[in-house]
Amino acid sequence: MRNKRLDILRCVAVVTVIIHHSGESAFFTRVGWTGVDLFFVLSGFLISGLLFSEYKRRQAIDFKRFFIRRGLKIYPAFYTFLLATGVIWELFSHSRASTARYLHDIFFIMNYEQGVWDHTWTLAVEEHFYIFLPIFLLILRKYSPNREDPFRLIPWAAGAVALLCILFRADSVYLGAPNFHVAYVGTHERMDALFFGVLIGHLYHFRPAILENLMRPVGNRILLAVASPVLLSFAYFYGREDKFFATFGYSFIYLGYAGILLLSLYVRGIFSGKIARLMDLAGSAAAYVGMYSYSIYLWHAPVGAWLPGFFRRTLGFPTGQGGRFAVFFVGSLVIGILLSKLVEYPMLRLRDRILPASDIVAVAPEVEIGGTPATASEGVA
Repeated sequence: MRNKRLDILRCVAVVTVIIHHSGESAFFTRVGWTGVDLFFVLSGFLISGLLFSEYKRRQAIDFKRFFIRRGLKIYPAFYTFLLATGVIWELFSHSRASTARYLHDIFFIMNYEQGVWDHTWTLAVEEHFYIFLPIFLLILRKYSPNREDPFRLIPWAAGAVALLCILFRADSVYLGAPNFHVAYVGTHERMDALFFGVLIGHLYHFRPAILENLMRPVGNRILLAVASPVLLSFAYFYGREDKFFATFGYSFIYLGYAGILLLSLYVRGIFSGKIARLMDLAGSAAAYVGMYSYSIYLWHAPVGAWLPGFFRRTLGFPTGQGGRFAVFFVGSLVIGILLSKLVEYPMLRLRDRILPASDIVAVAPEVEIGGTPATASEGVA
């Protein structure tokens, strides 16, 4: 089973990044990059949820199994992407990336050393997180006397990670020549967004009463609904090369998206009647796109670089900026979904035959505005 609301958030994340990279919208040019932070918060919540759910069932976590399953999710689609775009570059382009850049991508260090494609730095941050989080949880489990919840230090750890990332970013932009790029892409400077998702995941799985008490009062939900876009608005009013934003602004962004994640998990029943049905249809379409967001994200950069020009040479279209954007946007979705169905999902089915899924993640009770808690449901990350 999948959680529809989380797939909708995945859709929001990937669409904002696509529009950002199109340069078509002045608004999204300024704020669309924040879609990667939404991905980070979601990943922290979902990946930790897989591990927490397994621990609650077995009182243990099979880290070898986790790494294999993650690898079969990430590597086939990514290495196919690298191989295919490399072949296209070799056959049809006069310029090509160096071997060193391919090695940076292959070993997931492209957020510190230039890779083939600029947008894949986010995969390096996530890959480092996939390594760091299980090791950290293993240490907590080994030394904690509390077997019911050996991860009780996570709230403190999340605070420490948040503070350290702010200090690292301050070091990058205030000491010596400002390095805004590292402040944006460095794992040690962006891990706080992922770890805040882990914090939500821990409360969600081991201390749900805290989140339920937080989200139950209508006033709290309204406050969160107002505070989240206010926090996200810092991306519009400050550029990434502003020292204040490069130090503190990334924290505001992931906190804003964390608020949206909580609202998506706990709030329902806002609309009714025809509006509710229309919203459900729109949500289903967005969730469908969100299912394939990983491959869409991978492929949107080469689609934007090559497809509009190919169409213009062969079909005489597009001739304007609007037409180019249409080809880029629709092409990114179509090609991303197609490659996901050809590569990503067949590998996931093979993975589930080799290592059958046992990672059902319980979804929090949904709270109706002005109503009572709905029945808890289940979904898979």
